[in-house]
Amino acid sequence: MTVETFPPSQLAQHSPLARRNSLILVLGFALIILVGTVLLRLPWAGSHRALTWEEALFISTSATTVTGLVVITPAVDLSLFGQIVVLVLMDIGGVGFIAFSVLLFTLIGRRVGYTSRMLIKQSLGVFEGTRIVRFTLIVLAATLLVQLLGAGALWLRWRSSLGDLQGAYLALFHAVSAFCNAGFDLFSGTGTVLFGYADDAYTLSVMMALIIIGGLGILVGVDLLTYYWDRRLTVHTRLTLVVTLVLYILGLGIVMADFAFEGTAFAGLGGWERFWRSLFTVVSARTAGLTIVPLSELGDATALTIMLSMFIGGAPASMAGGVTISTVAVLLVAVQSTVRGLPQAVAFGRTLPLETIAKAVAIMTVSSVLCFLIALVLLATHPSGGFLAIVFEVISAFSNTGYSLGMTSRLNSLGRLLIAFTMFWGRLGPLTLVVLLAQRERPTYVRYPSEQVVLG
Repeated sequence: MTVETFPPSQLAQHSPLARRNSLILVLGFALIILVGTVLLRLPWAGSHRALTWEEALFISTSATTVTGLVVITPAVDLSLFGQIVVLVLMDIGGVGFIAFSVLLFTLIGRRVGYTSRMLIKQSLGVFEGTRIVRFTLIVLAATLLVQLLGAGALWLRWRSSLGDLQGAYLALFHAVSAFCNAGFDLFSGTGTVLFGYADDAYTLSVMMALIIIGGLGILVGVDLLTYYWDRRLTVHTRLTLVVTLVLYILGLGIVMADFAFEGTAFAGLGGWERFWRSLFTVVSARTAGLTIVPLSELGDATALTIMLSMFIGGAPASMAGGVTISTVAVLLVAVQSTVRGLPQAVAFGRTLPLETIAKAVAIMTVSSVLCFLIALVLLATHPSGGFLAIVFEVISAFSNTGYSLGMTSRLNSLGRLLIAFTMFWGRLGPLTLVVLLAQRERPTYVRYPSEQVVLG
């Protein structure tokens, strides 16, 4: 056997920084969930009764991980105090997560180069500690500004029928929920769908814009905003935009066709109403989980399409969950290059590093195994739940989407804990895994010879 040796100066050194930052992220979110649980457990958090510890933990986890799965009806079972707690948890879980993820991605990009530029824009110069803080503050200010602008746009539409004060509160709540891709709403259980604006193109357009902006992520947003000056988009941004557009077009076509031939969710609606509700469902299904159609009336093809969209999710460093668009895009590029016989994975004239492909494979594999195991346990402990409903629930929890086929209310205590864990992992797991892998290289003085393994 031939062994090659390398001097220590050429070996990547393992740093404990990734583990420490990942641990801070996990423990920080766990602490937020714990505080939220205590606040929601207070007697005045419920409208007519105090929430149980189990309910409070589930809702706190769902809000902090910006998922939207609920075991109660927030509009009916939560008081104004309880709703405000959920609102604050959504914003902390969404905006706070973005701020911390930007910091972690910046730390990953400690070497200036092409790989680093795919994670954070090199021209911003945020690799120094003081500039990291400044950039994070800019990110926080920008996200809060977008939320306020969205709330203002909704309030201008809703104030005539809901009143100035109530319209402002509901507009703010749903603007935050849409931008954070959280899926919480205050119209379910009130007898109306989106306060009577379920077919209003203006309302749906504002909410879809908030969902899309929140789902594209800070890295893409910065790239698009600076395009006017440098006329350059990163491969990360290009892949994200292309895959997002393709998913929207394919999803809209499948959903509208399924509604026309199989589903009954849009029975009695006109052509434009079906189009707008279909479009909103496709946009919301990938990341947000805001519901304006009865999901129990969806056809199987639509449910399967939504599950795939949820599992893919949004972009990295965004409000959305899932395995992320970039992970899927990298794998598709690698497959395409392999089919074409190219020695390297090439996208938009750039070669993707092998470590990027390896991380994408790791994220996809770990995420798939997790969803499989959770679904397996739930199927064994909830035999009457139904295969589709349980798998749909697990994918929704992992992707932090919040869609459900009615399974959430039927979960027992074990099922609620498993879904809560899945929501927590879905929000933090992929990012934590990427950060750990980014600095996981161990020093070695040998390189073993390669040998082919039969595939297929």
